[in-house]
Amino acid sequence: MRRALVIVSVFLSGLLAVPALAAGEREVERELAFAVKAEGFTGGVYVSNNDGDVDATLILSRGPQVAYYSTPAKVTAELVTARFGSLGELDFRFAPKRNGKVICTSAEESEAVFDGTFNFTGENDYVHIEADHAEGSFQVYPKPKNCSQQKLAQRAVPYHPSYSDEGATLQARAGSRAKAKFREVIVFDPGRQAPHKVFFDGFLVERREEMTVARGVELAAGRGAFRWNLKRGTATLRPPAPFAGSATFTRHGRNGHGIWRGSLSMPILGGEPVKLAGREFRAFIHKGVPQDE
Repeated sequence: MRRALVIVSVFLSGLLAVPALAAGEREVERELAFAVKAEGFTGGVYVSNNDGDVDATLILSRGPQVAYYSTPAKVTAELVTARFGSLGELDFRFAPKRNGKVICTSAEESEAVFDGTFNFTGENDYVHIEADHAEGSFQVYPKPKNCSQQKLAQRAVPYHPSYSDEGATLQARAGSRAKAKFREVIVFDPGRQAPHKVFFDGFLVERREEMTVARGVELAAGRGAFRWNLKRGTATLRPPAPFAGSATFTRHGRNGHGIWRGSLSMPILGGEPVKLAGREFRAFIHKGVPQDE
């Protein structure tokens, strides 16, 4: 799930805007998480607070297909609410789980129970969720009441990855964040000599109803699905199903950018297949893959 949260941070950065706290105002920050299951889907809701910007992100997956829904949320000492546009609504009360674990690191983290209402219906009815109870966890910042002797927690910050010295990352995008709608494919090859996996992420990202939606495919495959040569500035991508088709990259100039063409496409939950290559895409390749900081 760490990788999933990194991916959604990359895709949704800059697309959600929530008013910040007034100057000099300070609040207790709470971050929540709970699991949901419905109709063969697994997922979770993650509520994060970054300097007063509170977002709820629902992540649903079935096999390699995944969807992220991120929307403004409100959190109090015992209540979390959020509206996922016309698709659903979250209204849960939460409390520490009886006899649950309390972990003191840089924050107070407790097992929690959630009760109330959580309804969600995916686009074109691809999934229905009706939950009145869930279990998960919550964290309290910056001064946990049960961890008063511990170091204060650091707040969440935007994801700014460093890159490794091996492997390659390829990224191709059509559309823009400014227009609040784009298609994107990102490929990570760690580049180690021993057998290893290559990671593929393809998404259609849209901004609608005060919500950001990213639907697509995440999977890992053998290194043969992504062939690249940084010296020549070329790459060929043939990912396995549910991706379909292939695409090729040809670099122009010396800045790593080039032409991205082919028949590559993917299915999305609740929608028609999405094309992931063509003249409208801007693409680049560079050495290394993102590293968690």
